[in-house]
Amino acid sequence: MQIHKLCFLALFLAQAAFAVKFNFKTFDGDNLFFLGDAELGPSSDGLDRSELGLYINPIPFKPSNDSAPYSFETSFTFSITPRTKPNSGQGLAFIVVPTVDNSGASGGGFLGILNKTNNGKPENNLFAVEFDTFQNKEFQDISGNHVGLNINSMTSNVAEKAGYWVQTRVGKRKVWSFKDVNLSSGERFTAWIEFRNKDNRITITLAPENMKKPKRPLIQGPRELNDVILQNSYVGFAGSMGRAAERHDIWSWSFENAAKNN
Repeated sequence: MQIHKLCFLALFLAQAAFAVKFNFKTFDGDNLFFLGDAELGPSSDGLDRSELGLYINPIPFKPSNDSAPYSFETSFTFSITPRTKPNSGQGLAFIVVPTVDNSGASGGGFLGILNKTNNGKPENNLFAVEFDTFQNKEFQDISGNHVGLNINSMTSNVAEKAGYWVQTRVGKRKVWSFKDVNLSSGERFTAWIEFRNKDNRITITLAPENMKKPKRPLIQGPRELNDVILQNSYVGFAGSMGRAAERHDIWSWSFENAAKNN
């Protein structure tokens, strides 16, 4: 069987009834359905394109729509490679969405998820972590190279410049130092996104591929998701090239959803 990397997006929708766990170190196309310009293997160049891909069924995120989500965690290795220098595209995002229907969604800074009409509305039920490679003033982006936590909107609730924390010893003291990364360098990075049910804590961590997960997250803090994520939702990635051509690759991906409060 021919094995590929997933280029640009797969939306994995598990067939389990409760707890869900998977670990894709490679991808095949047997159960993947692609929308837009998403595909398995080499991608094409283009302007203002957006991509989505999906598997089959939604993941159970909580017992009912009125309850709190289960704890969940995901990690994936990705790369973003611009095809038109010095400009890059818009980047990509990990998403939790209520439906696979993205008709009406716009490309560009909307990443094929939302549009000007519904951007910011609570009924979007959108949880997203964006790896943004273009500064959109419309969305109050802090830079053209940042990571953001987005709830129902393309304007990030929290955003930090792309990078990771390392701890080194200076004399008898341990000191934290921040290392910048360029998301659109074409290099591979690994991201870890975790939600802990018992205290509504979200952590987002980034590092170069093959590096151990840093002990200090890039973004962390409480964020209630009770009214954001629906009982059954879809997980995956989304993105757009904007006015510049940009290639997005997902090289590996794991996800675990604990069907209990912990």
